[in-house]
Amino acid sequence: MSKQGWMTLLLGVALGANVILVGALVGGSPSQTAEGQSANGTNGFLMTTGVLQGKGTSEALYIMDTNNKKLAVYFMNSNRLEVMAIRDMQYDLIPQSFSPKGGKQDPTVKDMKEGVKGG
Repeated sequence: MSKQGWMTLLLGVALGANVILVGALVGGSPSQTAEGQSANGTNGFLMTTGVLQGKGTSEALYIMDTNNKKLAVYFMNSNRLEVMAIRDMQYDLIPQSFSPKGGKQDPTVKDMKEGVKGG
């Protein structure tokens, strides 16, 4: 085998060992616990900014009305602030049962509700 071939093989083995090491340190079995977040702003509104994908470098402003469960997304178009979307989030925040391709949902909605009550 040529010198370049040995170097390629050595680099591949070193890279593979690093991937296995990182996987062992970071990995482990995935948690079966369903976790969620809640927010309680003092005035019922939460705001954050970001960049919209597919809109180039358009800056976005996200406003969540936590009392009425509404999300509004605004973006800068030239020198104007425009509404992109407003969504009623109340149904998005309710866990729904579904049947994925492979069979049963894990954890089930019942398990999630029991975990919240017991935890």
